[in-house]
Amino acid sequence: MDGQSWRDLLNPKPKVYEAARDGAVILLSDILHRMNLTERSTALETKTKDGDQITTPLIIAARNGNLDSVKMLLRYKADLEARGTVKVDDQVIEGCTPLWAAAATGHLEVVELLIERTADVDGRTLTNSTPLRAAAYDGRLDIVSCLVENGADVNARNNFENTPLMVACYNGQMNVVTYLIKKGADMDLQDKQGNTVLHYAVERGHFEIANELLALGVSQLANIQRLTPLLLASNDCKIEMVEYFIERPECTKEQRIEGLELLGATIANEPDVYDIEKAFSYMKRGMEERYKDPSQPLLKKKMEPLEVYQNKRESQTLEELALLEGDDHAIHMEGLIIRERILGTDNTELRFPIRYRGAVFADSGNFDLCIGLWGHAMEIGQRCNQPITDDLKIFADFFCHMVQRNCLPKQKYIEEVFERAICEYKRLTEKMQSKNLKGEHETKLLKEELENVVYRALYLLTIFAKVQDSSKTENSALFDLIERFLRLNPRTLEGNTMLHLAVWSKTPTEEHYVRDVCKFPCVATMKLIMNAGGYVNAVNNKGNTPLHLAVTYKPSTGGLQVLRDVLETLLDGGVHEDLVNSDGKTAMDVAETDEARRFLSTKSRLELKCIAARAGCIGRQAE
Repeated sequence: MDGQSWRDLLNPKPKVYEAARDGAVILLSDILHRMNLTERSTALETKTKDGDQITTPLIIAARNGNLDSVKMLLRYKADLEARGTVKVDDQVIEGCTPLWAAAATGHLEVVELLIERTADVDGRTLTNSTPLRAAAYDGRLDIVSCLVENGADVNARNNFENTPLMVACYNGQMNVVTYLIKKGADMDLQDKQGNTVLHYAVERGHFEIANELLALGVSQLANIQRLTPLLLASNDCKIEMVEYFIERPECTKEQRIEGLELLGATIANEPDVYDIEKAFSYMKRGMEERYKDPSQPLLKKKMEPLEVYQNKRESQTLEELALLEGDDHAIHMEGLIIRERILGTDNTELRFPIRYRGAVFADSGNFDLCIGLWGHAMEIGQRCNQPITDDLKIFADFFCHMVQRNCLPKQKYIEEVFERAICEYKRLTEKMQSKNLKGEHETKLLKEELENVVYRALYLLTIFAKVQDSSKTENSALFDLIERFLRLNPRTLEGNTMLHLAVWSKTPTEEHYVRDVCKFPCVATMKLIMNAGGYVNAVNNKGNTPLHLAVTYKPSTGGLQVLRDVLETLLDGGVHEDLVNSDGKTAMDVAETDEARRFLSTKSRLELKCIAARAGCIGRQAE
């Protein structure tokens, strides 16, 4: 039967969906007409999964612009407010109504029909997008005006608090922008990041729209990163947009100076537009503006010098700035200092240029400067309550790269990064315990981030074990840090502790250099953890102790000694070899090699002899 069952042929529901999807209105009419009331109601309400889309017949008909099919489905009372998942321009949108689907895909006649049948003009998706926002995004003025004339909210906000006017400005839809403002759209609303419609126009370089907004009196507000539209243009290296803003009559002298200086500072440390001469020229123009009136110069706010910037101070005069010309490194550092002064020391916009400049130093073998800058970027991230998992990942991989090159990272560097890892794990744990989590998806992402921190912390310990000064082991600050970390009870999604991971041959090492340097099991890492209080009898989600995982190691000939050392370290540390996991199996039961079984058996016999000897000694003393 060509892959179809009799059950498929006798079930008309998929046929209703397919006819609606394909615009086969005659077939659709025939199927619906033949159904009884209950069958028809079920068919119209049923959502069909079709690739990435999950929709009712009406939603898919509206999404595909099948006007006659929509009419037919409405005649049979299809639900105007049903929700489904549709795909528009490679984006999968959940919670769409038929009207939203039609508006997003540009089907005016379907939109008009649905509104005529009293569809909710502001029916929202899962992210609170309205049909008006969808139409404004694509610049469909005909649909935008149809929705607005029928009562759509011109200032409706989605989950990110952006409005239809914002997305029209972002996508350069001039006609829609003009229309929405005429109909009362608020130009000074700000989204969650504090951006206004002017920020959106500037970000995409839409001069005509920016000019129109300014002519209509839009406010030049700062966003939460302290970026006004002018400073946003400078920070994004949009040179023509910066020149446009600083020539406007409302631009103050101070605003003009900061716009020029930030532009130069960013060009000096932005790989996509890097031009050291141009960077210096904008810094110089800013300084010239400061001293236009020599009797009343507009002086810079002085910043305390930072070690990561080699304790350099920012130039205060044209003469001081002139000394930097031709010295690329000095201009790079000047740029980073300028950015920190203008944007503030707690601004996440600082992070990428600092990390990029650090990467340039790494490539040239200047590891100390690189580590200092990357550490500073990580500190800024934590200060701003931003995730630093990627920073930890980069550091672990970079330290391994240094080990490979036989240029061992200083212990203090590893300790500093490890301390950041502890702070990050604590921050994520507190966030996990808060009541502000939005559903299972966010919880899952947080758990994955926590696990990532555990792995990076493990790699840092393994690197430390390779570079530590054995004569100063007991005095190392890292031991205090390990104790602090272990008190947080760090575990992976599978419930593995740091000690589980240190003894397990299947512990993942994904990054390139980490994979080459951090090989598990690792006895030195085990000892670091155990000496700091790592519990040898901890169990994971399957009831396995570190010993259960250790005995699954199947070494090559050269790795037999590693297996013996791992098992001996665990047994000497007090592991109970008779503990059973969730399957009721001991370490002996799950051992994967004869060597592991022999070792456990030998140790067991020795312990029995010791017990017997102690018992005999006690007996003689009692005589």
